[in-house]
Amino acid sequence: MKNNITLLYFLLFIGTSIAQQASGYFPAQTGFEWKFKAIPLDSVSEPINALTYYRMDKFESVADYEGKLANIVPTKSGSLQTILLQPYFDSLFYSTEGTTGYEYFSIRNIEGFLNSLDSLELTGNFSFLSFFTSLQDWYDNYRFASPVNTTYTLLQKDTTITISGVGNVPLEFKYSGKRLPDETTSTVLGNFDCKKFLLQWKVTAYSVVTLLTLNDTIWIAPDNWIVQDIVPGQYVDNLTFLGIPPFSIPGLDTRLTDDIVTVATEESTPNDFSLEQNYPNPFNPSTNIGFKIAEGGFVSLKVFDILGNEVATLVNEEKSVGTYELTWNASMLSSGVYFYQLKAGEFISTKKMILLK
Repeated sequence: MKNNITLLYFLLFIGTSIAQQASGYFPAQTGFEWKFKAIPLDSVSEPINALTYYRMDKFESVADYEGKLANIVPTKSGSLQTILLQPYFDSLFYSTEGTTGYEYFSIRNIEGFLNSLDSLELTGNFSFLSFFTSLQDWYDNYRFASPVNTTYTLLQKDTTITISGVGNVPLEFKYSGKRLPDETTSTVLGNFDCKKFLLQWKVTAYSVVTLLTLNDTIWIAPDNWIVQDIVPGQYVDNLTFLGIPPFSIPGLDTRLTDDIVTVATEESTPNDFSLEQNYPNPFNPSTNIGFKIAEGGFVSLKVFDILGNEVATLVNEEKSVGTYELTWNASMLSSGVYFYQLKAGEFISTKKMILLK
């Protein structure tokens, strides 16, 4: 009986260890795609739906990167109207070893915020951008076998900044992680039993005064990796003693979405509608756009920039059945990539064009 109990505990231990292997949470095959909907959050973490954008990631390859064998994931962000036609413009890097998932920290997502802090010229001898650039490296953010609710330090670095009217202020920057209790998460792809992590940046002055805390909660699903990521927004008003006026830090709620559909799906019905490629393309400053309407009704043809901002409305009226062509003059716009989208009933089609001046 005793031997049977020992064997049972051994099998349970082996099963738990296998389940916690980090590689089991990352997709097994290249070509895997993630489609996310990202909703910015205000200073009290209420959604700012008007600023919603979309993100697409793709598991492209496995190769050495900065000293580790990395899963390389190109990424792009944009509006729903343009994201399918946009090129991938950056990459994310992940690596798995045993029960640990590594992520390469890059300042890509916070570079604008760091530049904003530096532009305030609050310090004479310190650049937030330079400091965080120096921290770009691999970090073992996701410790799948870590005890639940136990904080682990990923990085701790001390520095001193000089603030006019205050003097030298010693600062401690601490980056830590914590595995939270596992959680079943509902997504557009179904329910997943996720590992849940809290990543936190904390800035402390004089070793006792907490100046800033940034939290990032992440849900990781087997064979799917990150399926949900929430950074709460906050209003920071406790730095006035350092001469720093109150400011807001926006948050972000990122989740899997099924809003993004392929152009082929969008154009599958009805077949007698069509949007032609503009010509010439590239163009300067005028181009021709043709389209076909198979059923009378309201038709819109709009132009968007690469960020999804509407820059021109070419058609916005009732149209009868027929074939149409128009000339658009873009002399008022700068060179770049633009997208034009036709909507007619249930038919939606988007194409890319390039303005070269």
